Amino acid sequence: MKIRIRTYLILVLLFLFVAGNGEVNVYVCAFPQNAGPDEETVDVWQQQLKKYAEIYSLIKTYYPEPYNKEKLFFSSISGFLRMLDPHSYFLDPVSVRSLNEDQQGNYYGIGIRITKYEDRLTVIAPIAGTPAYKLGIMAGDVIAEIEGKDTRNFSLDEAMRMLRGAKGTEVNIKVRREGIPALIPFRIKRAEIPLNSVSYSLALPDEPGIGYISIRTFGNTTARELKENIEQLRQKNKIKALILDLRGNAGGSLRAAVDISDLFLRKGKVIVSVQGRAYKQIFIAKKNGQYEDLPAAVLINRGSASASEIVASAFQHHKRAKIIGSRSWGKGLVQTVNRLSLNTSLALTTAKYYTPDNRCIQREFDERDDYFFFLNNKNYDTDHSIEGGVIPDIYIKPDIHPEPIFNLIYRGIFFKFARHLANSNPTITTEFKANHKIIKKFREFLDKNKITYDANAFKKYPKSIQREIEREVMAHKFSPTEGVKVFLKSDKVTQTAINILKNFLKKLKKK
Repeated sequence: MKIRIRTYLILVLLFLFVAGNGEVNVYVCAFPQNAGPDEETVDVWQQQLKKYAEIYSLIKTYYPEPYNKEKLFFSSISGFLRMLDPHSYFLDPVSVRSLNEDQQGNYYGIGIRITKYEDRLTVIAPIAGTPAYKLGIMAGDVIAEIEGKDTRNFSLDEAMRMLRGAKGTEVNIKVRREGIPALIPFRIKRAEIPLNSVSYSLALPDEPGIGYISIRTFGNTTARELKENIEQLRQKNKIKALILDLRGNAGGSLRAAVDISDLFLRKGKVIVSVQGRAYKQIFIAKKNGQYEDLPAAVLINRGSASASEIVASAFQHHKRAKIIGSRSWGKGLVQTVNRLSLNTSLALTTAKYYTPDNRCIQREFDERDDYFFFLNNKNYDTDHSIEGGVIPDIYIKPDIHPEPIFNLIYRGIFFKFARHLANSNPTITTEFKANHKIIKKFREFLDKNKITYDANAFKKYPKSIQREIEREVMAHKFSPTEGVKVFLKSDKVTQTAINILKNFLKKLKKK
């Protein structure tokens, strides 16, 4: 009964709006016939709602400081939802817009990837073909002003909100670029920007016949993008095997996960089932998979969740691919997004995902702190008695950056040095290596710019420093894809997948 009472309370609170004049207005919500509350539930719900109104009245009357009524209301809803499960959540207008953009695969803006290094809003890279790219905005540029406002105190969300807008409208920014003392002004007309699900697609260097595709999310365009990229790799690079990287992919559209699985599985194979309070839906491969004969390996880690786990478990159950990496997150709750008034939405858990062998992907979460138990559980990745997630066929211990190296990455130090090095050395090629002379220059760069660092890191972790410099230089000088190539060469999970696929291709050749 407790969960039921909380649910009805949340539904009503979603229609409770703190108006600009400070009054509390309640909009009555009609319950569906099959979900209508009984009299006891209504009584409890009315009592709780009365308490809520009393609390707000006291805040309104006595609280001495100014406060944001809308934020207060929205945060109270989020608090109620946390009592249900870790994945039901409330979306304010900004979150609704972000979700729509991610699912639709596009938005309107100027076309740059940005991050925050200390107080600097820094361009990671312009997106090819976009307004920012055409106007010459470069990786490493610091966006100092947006519409005349200093960006040093901007959050990433605030910056993105100001850079995005209606198609055809303009935004004014000023950029600080290394070697140029004055700020560079840009007036940029916003256009449609693709939000591609496929992050990287490439034929692996030095590994003929093996392609690599990384998917960052599952949206409306994901299956089409994957298919297009596989065809390009087949035609241009003659790939005969594929590594599908789902690491760090937190999921998204169920439909996209089903469509991708359908590309690789034979007709009639079970992909996933969704079971709710009073229904069960089984998703089955409807086509003879276009790529059912393409050897594949799927990479997962603790950041792989939801739709990623649907694909990985379907591939694993039907022995369609080797699953390599570390155990996935274990997010098997289905959220249905309900549109509400005031341009808000409620993503409410309505069902659970089950693998083809009827195992629930969701792991336990009796208490919210317990949801992160794997951080201190050494057996989490391989213990089959622990429910939830996808256990890889081949476990590879996650490669975690040592603290001194992570500290430099987090502050953008490798990024800044790579930009400096690439700009001052126009002859750098894709064969660039961070030799001892480059490492020496890096230390000089740190000292000259009075950047704090752990000097012992150069003795303890020389390969990590070398790799990060090479990766950032390649990404800045040529493209993010060239930077990824450097990473993949030293990534144990990817290298394991390469060896497995190479051996498999050799066996096929002998037949």
